[in-house]
Amino acid sequence: MKTERSQLVAKLEQEMLDRTGWLRIHAAEALLDNGESSGIVKLFKPEADTATAPYRIGVWRVLARATTGEEQNGYIERIRAVLYNPQATDRISASESLGKLDAARPGDDEIILRWLLTADDATAAFPRWLLVLSSSTQLRDANERALAKLLSSADTVARLRTGFALGRLQTISPDSISALHRQLELEPGNSIARVYLITALLLHLKDAPEITPLEKQFPAYLRGRANEQLEVGIVMGLRGQRDGLTLLCPLLNNPEPDARIGAANGMLHLLK
Repeated sequence: MKTERSQLVAKLEQEMLDRTGWLRIHAAEALLDNGESSGIVKLFKPEADTATAPYRIGVWRVLARATTGEEQNGYIERIRAVLYNPQATDRISASESLGKLDAARPGDDEIILRWLLTADDATAAFPRWLLVLSSSTQLRDANERALAKLLSSADTVARLRTGFALGRLQTISPDSISALHRQLELEPGNSIARVYLITALLLHLKDAPEITPLEKQFPAYLRGRANEQLEVGIVMGLRGQRDGLTLLCPLLNNPEPDARIGAANGMLHLLK
């Protein structure tokens, strides 16, 4: 078991060294997801001041996860500065990363609400995620409803991003669960958003009869697009899916880096 884990860590470290751009980010985050941070700061720190948009957001996000204290806060504030800049081309990436880092704060709400006045549905999903994360108890339900409403958007990217955001919230309301179920029934089989609706439900559902038919759809996505393979690998690991090791192992030799990264990430979770 220990040998298997060390082999998977070594695979991810090699992916991180060999890849560039977002693939490098994904490999680094797979290591961080599993408590492995060796070499990450040394590799990414030289890029902190040179990376261009939108890749710079990923660099700062990785460094924020791999550091602590004032250094960590400094990288988070670099991302927040992009959120505050209406002219920044990577503003959506900044809002996504603040959500992933759970770094939303009530002081951001005014700038986000101003942004949402002109944002289309695809743009709005991640800023609305931040509003949920920063909500007071009184505003939490309303902000979550506004986010979940985007599940019925005509824009597929909006539905994809909303599914992802709802899945990564610690808890969601029964109304949001119902909205995910409804949209999944309507979502076309070839939709790029569909897998994120499934993973969102699986990250929140506790009732086995509801879970089983959703899990049965995973093998098809493991043969699908690289981003779907990455997402399914991660979520199978997070959920501790019983047959996960058997299903994920073949992806370690997949030609797509994201497939290999997702498989290694999920397997490391399952081998804990």
